[in-house]
Amino acid sequence: MKRLVLLIALVTLTAVGAASVAQAEPGLQSTLTAVSGQGTGHVEVSPTAQGQGAVFVAEGAAAVHGALPNMTFVVQRAIDFTPNDGVCTIAPAPPAGWITLTTLTTSEAGAGAAHFERVAPPPGPSGFQFDIVFRVMSTDGTQLMMSDCMTVTVK
Repeated sequence: MKRLVLLIALVTLTAVGAASVAQAEPGLQSTLTAVSGQGTGHVEVSPTAQGQGAVFVAEGAAAVHGALPNMTFVVQRAIDFTPNDGVCTIAPAPPAGWITLTTLTTSEAGAGAAHFERVAPPPGPSGFQFDIVFRVMSTDGTQLMMSDCMTVTVK
């Protein structure tokens, strides 16, 4: 039974990862690295041209493995309006601070994945850039995985 659950989790992560990698722009994919607790994973984000000018729309996905089993995690993002410096300075509160995009629950094997969409007022005109960082954190706060700082360009 454990092998079947593990196989299903691996097939799901492979399918999500393959679809995600095909859609993400270069530089908008990152490994999730454990800061506290256990696990690793991958996150990607892709701004779309949908609603151009009126709203900013981005889609993405997060996938984790090797995490604690049967644990609920929040997928969050924070933005920094000083792009291209490789450092994501995190504001203390929204709209630039941590915002929850979705949740995911890991399987018995410690794997899980989730898709998200963010629709918000545009942070600037087409071509405007900002940095973004993601974290995947257990709801009890004991497990934390972080992405690298990435630069997004508004379409």
